[in-house]
Amino acid sequence: MISAAQLLDELMGRDRNLAPDEKRSNVRWDHESVCKYYLCGFCPAELFTNTRSDLGPCEKIHDENLRKQYEKSSRFMKVGYERDFLRYLQSLLAEVERRIRRGHARLALSQNQQSSGAAGPTGKNEEKIQVLTDKIDVLLQQIEELGSEGKVEEAQGMMKLVEQLKEERELLRSTTSAFLQLIYPFRLLKVLLPKKNKWKFVKCVEPF
Repeated sequence: MISAAQLLDELMGRDRNLAPDEKRSNVRWDHESVCKYYLCGFCPAELFTNTRSDLGPCEKIHDENLRKQYEKSSRFMKVGYERDFLRYLQSLLAEVERRIRRGHARLALSQNQQSSGAAGPTGKNEEKIQVLTDKIDVLLQQIEELGSEGKVEEAQGMMKLVEQLKEERELLRSTTSAFLQLIYPFRLLKVLLPKKNKWKFVKCVEPF
């Protein structure tokens, strides 16, 4: 995740805290410590934070002033940064598509297991949930009978068991839901467009 300090660096420059008479940084936009992807429009490392595709933090400089200097430079779009940037984005897209194919394969396997009667991860949970539901129904009927017989303490003790079984059933349901969300593949649509000598990145996510 991008830090507050890094975000301020991008918006206000790395010298934002210096007094007017203090020496400013002399790093040029073409210095090796500057993120060339950021100069082209954005750094891909900032796209997938806190996801399974997290690229980790970028160790290079992200500075809006340096990007403006690059855009005003006579070398703008002539040094190959954009070509490298596009090549890197294409490699990321290929990796995302590979994960999508794997997700499809897992989903197809799960569906085949369910249709053939084999118990996959979700099928096993559904069986356990049904067993727990049957036990709960039987216990509730017994509790009702105990209550009608005036056996309050026994009914209360059995009710505690029912609550425990309900908690276990809810845990299984939430696990099943989480598993389905995990294997359900999503398609990442990305379009990289030049707009007034800048790169415009459009992206959206939709389920298959």
